[in-house]
Amino acid sequence: MKWIYKLTAVISSAALVAVSCTGLGGNADDGMTIESTVLIYMAADNNLGSYALDDIDEIMDGDVPYYFNEGSGKVLLVYADIRGETPKLIRISKDAYGTVNQEVLMEYEPQNSISDSVMRSVLSYAADLFPSGKNGLVLWSHGTGWLPSGYYSDPYSAEGMIAPMSVTEDPHAAFVKSFGQDSEADEEMDIKDLAAALPIRYSYILTDACLMGGVEVAYELRDCCDYFIASAAEVLAGGFPYDEVTGYLMDGGTVALQEACRLFYEHYKTSGATIAIVNTEGLGRLAEVSRGIFLSTRPTQTSVDRDLLQVYFRGNRPWFYDLEDYVRQLDPPGEMLAGFTNALEQAVVYRISTDNFVIGNTNYFPIKTFSGLSTYVPNPENSVLNEYYRTLAWNEAVMMVE
Repeated sequence: MKWIYKLTAVISSAALVAVSCTGLGGNADDGMTIESTVLIYMAADNNLGSYALDDIDEIMDGDVPYYFNEGSGKVLLVYADIRGETPKLIRISKDAYGTVNQEVLMEYEPQNSISDSVMRSVLSYAADLFPSGKNGLVLWSHGTGWLPSGYYSDPYSAEGMIAPMSVTEDPHAAFVKSFGQDSEADEEMDIKDLAAALPIRYSYILTDACLMGGVEVAYELRDCCDYFIASAAEVLAGGFPYDEVTGYLMDGGTVALQEACRLFYEHYKTSGATIAIVNTEGLGRLAEVSRGIFLSTRPTQTSVDRDLLQVYFRGNRPWFYDLEDYVRQLDPPGEMLAGFTNALEQAVVYRISTDNFVIGNTNYFPIKTFSGLSTYVPNPENSVLNEYYRTLAWNEAVMMVE
């Protein structure tokens, strides 16, 4: 799921003006044209704090943009809310001598960084301070895909919900990550609220977090970005190798983003990784053909053997299956299946995965097929999730759950 920060203290307009008047922002007054801006939003007031610090060090070692370059340039920002530290918005850049510097643009009172008001405030301020024709957003934290708040960790008690199943406690929970967890607030945010909190349309949104590579998430964010990048499976806590990919993220072009994903795959080749790039323009057609399939195969859905499907989960959390594998198991007419396959290829423009996902040598699953997107498979015994799923934009478009 997605989480957002709630402000616990009001940031006055005077404070914002004071920072923007420092001349650090690349606004019209200093004559700099900004080619691209990338903001890495770290919600790390949780057990990922040490990994966030490591990743900031990696960013500093990466291909950091110069502070200015003959009247034009690129801007790299990090919003870091790390356990034990004051939340800050930082600009990272190289000076004329090639020295990499961190510049604090805004320091906040302690706040819940998974609240929609805080996220919108931080992102809006950054967008106003560094207006750019190309904007990239990296969402870095814990995350649980499309699930409602709190459900992943405790299906029985999350917001009073009762689920007819148990989950297995994960001994490796500290080694993976998902988007949006604030330990102080003990809150999460779902993908509907995340989509509503984003103040501008981004060139790309990359989720450095677990299980966010679902068709439900991509479709919810389709109007928020041109490209959506995510993992259908979990992401190990170290996240992307920023010392290797920062330059490609700053470039932001399709070839550069593919290279960033390839380097992510290479980094985790021996342990496990899935990563895909979705062209959100293709999601409308994918929804259209999927709707036809789900409506025509309604009786088949309840008879699909989920044990035979490609999974992307561990610990008896059966809410993330391969989208194409599921559609094929529904056995739609050949013409419909061909239309779906074509639409999927138009939407998922890049995908790569390892053959297995392994944590601790004993907790793993094989990856025999990877379409680039995961999906929920309706379970008639789980009225809680089915009821929530009906509220998602994807289900409203495709009617998978009646």
